Amino acid sequence: MIDSLDCGGAEKSLVSLLQVIDPSRYDIDLLILDHKREKRKGLFEKYVPESINVLDFHLFGKSLFELIRKFFHYLRLSPQLRLIHSRHGTEVYWSSAHFDYKRLEKHYDVAIAYQQGIPTFYVASKVNADKKIAWINANLYNEGYDMNYCKPFYDKMDKVVAVSSGLITILSERSPWIKDKLVCIYDIVNPALIKQMAQEPIDDERFSGEEIKLVTVGRLAPPKNHLLAVETARILRDKNVKFKWFFVGDGPTRGSIEKSINEYGLQNHVILLGLKGNPYPYIQNADIYVQTSSHEGFCLTLAEARVLCRPIVSTNFDVVYDQITDHQNGLIAEMTPEKVADCILNLLNDSSLRDSLILHLEKEQNNTSVTEIEKFYTLVEG
Repeated sequence: MIDSLDCGGAEKSLVSLLQVIDPSRYDIDLLILDHKREKRKGLFEKYVPESINVLDFHLFGKSLFELIRKFFHYLRLSPQLRLIHSRHGTEVYWSSAHFDYKRLEKHYDVAIAYQQGIPTFYVASKVNADKKIAWINANLYNEGYDMNYCKPFYDKMDKVVAVSSGLITILSERSPWIKDKLVCIYDIVNPALIKQMAQEPIDDERFSGEEIKLVTVGRLAPPKNHLLAVETARILRDKNVKFKWFFVGDGPTRGSIEKSINEYGLQNHVILLGLKGNPYPYIQNADIYVQTSSHEGFCLTLAEARVLCRPIVSTNFDVVYDQITDHQNGLIAEMTPEKVADCILNLLNDSSLRDSLILHLEKEQNNTSVTEIEKFYTLVEG
């Protein structure tokens, strides 16, 4: 179960997992808790294998009774909206809306919440299963979750999966009560598929030209810290660097990003490409892949940039060290625009450093489609 299959690391990770599961091993139902799904399917839904049974989920029907129930749903929720600034929105929402979520009647051997928030609350409260597993693919504390609120839901889980060893450490230290349930399973990456998809042509004239091409892929949301990237772009522009910086993705912070771009006069330098079903050609053709996140659970886009052997500059968020060794397979910058700009300039001005990073990346092998699926089988069947 997952919120949606729109663009995002958890969504892409789930689809990658579903693609490598042996279909003869399990009968799988996939519940997507996206209330708008009846109007449009998520970006990644077309990649779900045909062997997976996708369940329709409708919070409200179209009968008069359901419309009345919907009215009271929003009436009950509205006084709680003011709390979202002080508590995580999903906690506020579930506290008021959980009455309207129907239980699943079917009994399952295993139920998996493949995301923190609503999927975890739903699996814990509304699903009948012999074993329950919750995935955590973000730093819950930096995301604003109240672990005192979340604890009763995680207490109902048999196992809790974190997507990096760094996240395991953070969870164990800050919420010791969850430590004995934790298992580390990295996000699965399919190198062959990524390399194949990266060969598709880019039909966008904005990506043409001789300027240095910087690329950042990710949802336009606070954890991805795109405003830091815009500040970095201003520094590069002021140093007369000839570049274009492409943001691939969309999300709630798009408006503030556009405002910052306009304030600094960076319209010709920072380009918002929007959501792309296949971001890999942009990564493949980047001179430098840049990740400016303030926090991550794992950071799947970094893994993908590594597969495509692009020179990488990343901020020093907690779990970056699970993937990047500074000056070995990428550069790690302190979380300031000046330091990120310094690393970018270092790569642009030092061809031997770029070549060294690329050479190391070419020798790396991502075997998660083999190692992590075996962990998954052990988790489910153990």
